[in-house]
Amino acid sequence: MPAAALLALAAAAAVADWVVVWFDGPRWRMLERGLKPSVMLLLLLTALAWPLPSGSSVLVRALLVVALLASLAGDFLLLPPGRLKAGLVAFLVGHIAYALAFAQLDGSALWLLAGIVAAVALGLTAGRRLVAAARSRGMAGPVAAYLAVISAMAIAATRTGLPLAIIGAWLFMASDALLGYGQFVVAKAADGRAPRPLRMGVITTYHVGQILLVLALVGA
Repeated sequence: MPAAALLALAAAAAVADWVVVWFDGPRWRMLERGLKPSVMLLLLLTALAWPLPSGSSVLVRALLVVALLASLAGDFLLLPPGRLKAGLVAFLVGHIAYALAFAQLDGSALWLLAGIVAAVALGLTAGRRLVAAARSRGMAGPVAAYLAVISAMAIAATRTGLPLAIIGAWLFMASDALLGYGQFVVAKAADGRAPRPLRMGVITTYHVGQILLVLALVGA
């Protein structure tokens, strides 16, 4: 029950954060500073409180905790005014931890192939454009490395054949792709913020993706 309650609070905090992002404005942004990190903190507490199923891997749970800690750090670092490079490093650690966690689980060659095909297709389309756009800001290398790591995470999750893992991982990738478009491709407003629909896309896919990844791994 404590873990389920924490998960429900995380979902409620996520929805509240979406409302804040939608309405925007200086006062709303102050709320966002507390709400956005609180979602990951509650998910972290959920992972810590969730009973370890019989025969489950302690290593998988430990890697999940590392992934959530890194994501929490990344959320703090990307809050306005935002430290993009530091945030990328934090989430890079998170994706590596997720990839290693999913690598511990059973999987199939067919699902692995499906993940590789999807990642290559995305890399040759949206990923290629993002790297080209990031080049003008001297970040082509870091962005390319980040795309490679998150693709590895999505492939590792897809290999398991677990619906929650697959959907969660690709939603997380969609969130990062939208964030990249907001940073490097889409014209920003005078205050330096991306258009509201784009920011809504980033935050909703991010939160739902993270929640699904947690649900996929706490029972593994």
